[in-house]
Amino acid sequence: MRLGLCTACFGDVTLPEVLRWAGRAGFEAVDLPAPPLRSTSSWHHGAALAVAGLDGPGRDAFAAALDDAGLVAACLASDVPLLDADADRAERARGHLLQTVEAAGLLGIGVVRLPVDRSGAAPPGEAIAEFARRIGPVLEAAAGAGVRLAVDTDPRLGRDLDDVPAGAAFCPELWEKLFTHVRSEWLGLALDPGPLLWQGIDPVTALTDYAEKVFHVRARDAETMDLRRQDCGILRPGGGWWRYRLPGLGQVDWGRLIDRARELGVAAALAIDHADPTYRATLDDIKAGLALSRRLLVQFVP
Repeated sequence: MRLGLCTACFGDVTLPEVLRWAGRAGFEAVDLPAPPLRSTSSWHHGAALAVAGLDGPGRDAFAAALDDAGLVAACLASDVPLLDADADRAERARGHLLQTVEAAGLLGIGVVRLPVDRSGAAPPGEAIAEFARRIGPVLEAAAGAGVRLAVDTDPRLGRDLDDVPAGAAFCPELWEKLFTHVRSEWLGLALDPGPLLWQGIDPVTALTDYAEKVFHVRARDAETMDLRRQDCGILRPGGGWWRYRLPGLGQVDWGRLIDRARELGVAAALAIDHADPTYRATLDDIKAGLALSRRLLVQFVP
């Protein structure tokens, strides 16, 4: 299991600079956002990979930057609304997702991470059924490119819907629906332990039950605060009774989780996704938090 980081937290810092720092800090892998960009003349945009700029020289420059930093790219993250109710926007989203899968195949990146979004606030079950109807061509392209699609298990609070999950694959019950609708070896999960914890779901049990479908681990931790929950109740998920923490600073049992992944042969990368408000004030804070989390996790990674 490679220990890496998601580069999105670096914002406008250039991707080459982020890769150099990550390599020097001892990380082994990166999870790279690949957003849709209308035009670009470069292979990077801020801390993201610009797949539209990955011509031959762009691919060579990216590969050289990874090699110089001693890193591998474990995952591309395509955060596009595939289920948009507007047909034109939905088609553009599918086109970008296909472009991201193609780029991953050309670069030798084995996983593309994507959401199952709840367009128009559809119930999760309906969103999953619609996702199954639309994902077919992307799955076919992914299989041809040797790339696996990993669905985010993040509830995606605070997106289009306030305090209501904008993602439709946030718990095991919904994963079961997803894999009933889409029976493909190329579709799995980007397991996110932090949201599972504050929902009251044991991340280790979830990993155990779906081990063969865990293609990537988006490593976030979470902390719950019982006194605050007593005041606001559980129906205020963004109301202050929980917060995301860096892995090792919250309540997820990472030693147990990583040990179980190793026991079950889960070969997914573990990419720290920095959403901890206590280490976000400055760029130096972000780096310090990531470095601290790495020191806490590396003791468990064989």
